Amino acid sequence: MEVRRPMRVVLAGRRQVAGSRACRASDVGALLAVVRAVAALALALAGAVPLAWADALPGPAATRIDLPLADGTALTAHWFPRAGTAPRPAVIALHGCGGLWRNARSVGTVFEARYPEYIERLHAAGFHVLLPDSFTTRGSGPICSQKAADRVIKVETRRADVRAGVQWLAARPDVDAARIVVLGWSHGAMTALSALNARRTDAAAPVAGVIAFYPGCAGLLQWPFALSQPLLMLLGGADDWTPPARCEQLVARTRSAQPTVDITLHVYPGAYHGFDGRNPVRFRTGVPNGVDAAGVHAGGDPQARVAAHAELDRFLARWAHAPGTPAAPINAPLPADTR
Repeated sequence: MEVRRPMRVVLAGRRQVAGSRACRASDVGALLAVVRAVAALALALAGAVPLAWADALPGPAATRIDLPLADGTALTAHWFPRAGTAPRPAVIALHGCGGLWRNARSVGTVFEARYPEYIERLHAAGFHVLLPDSFTTRGSGPICSQKAADRVIKVETRRADVRAGVQWLAARPDVDAARIVVLGWSHGAMTALSALNARRTDAAAPVAGVIAFYPGCAGLLQWPFALSQPLLMLLGGADDWTPPARCEQLVARTRSAQPTVDITLHVYPGAYHGFDGRNPVRFRTGVPNGVDAAGVHAGGDPQARVAAHAELDRFLARWAHAPGTPAAPINAPLPADTR
């Protein structure tokens, strides 16, 4: 098995501190590379990790990996394990239409600011983090400016990424397969909901919970939809990109069909798309998929951000305790199929 040389990836908002300790930095780096290579080889030989390991990345224990997809291609993902020895819960985090990277010049080197922040938050909650790169893998940059009907990479395309990520995590000895949570923003949130639609025979499993930040729900309303895990949905009341009304309708319909379904819904008044970020609200022209064809508003809302993060922390706390103990109810009864 080939283990390629380390590739430098800088997390936005982090600074690396240079200095010497008991030995030279080059010696430490060489030793870590050997240790990671041996560990990867051992896991692969044991059959515990169904993928080809790729470049080891410096920083907070990050590794770039290749996840095999059913069509024979490989999905690039970034693995940020939480320190510790016992099996831990894990989060698959799905980026929005803007992709993972800060800009076109920083692809492969600098994440967009939200992702390092969430990695740190999720680690603090006790979770490993897996970040699939659905766009770069397929030779694409951001798709926000593309009309939804014209996109080559659709929600349906990315459902395969969720299944591959869940299968990879569930096979790892350092992950508790009963505590895998899927988190998504916008297009990634739509992907998460579609991938976990219990009405579909190819729904991703095993998944303990799903978190959806400001998804678009119009497409989901066109098909039978059900959940077999708890859902936390967080929406902006003033969102003119993915208006909350359709998602509220989806939640109401799901609750009616599944009276015991575990759904927590919060709509933050006055908040726009991307309210959990730090950038100021601005009008983005050239985004054709909102209420106004000329563009949409997007940006952070300090109050909504704090409130949403508190809800996120409470939701994740369900799985942060004893290994193998899922939230209850974990499987809401599915209604009769009326298709």
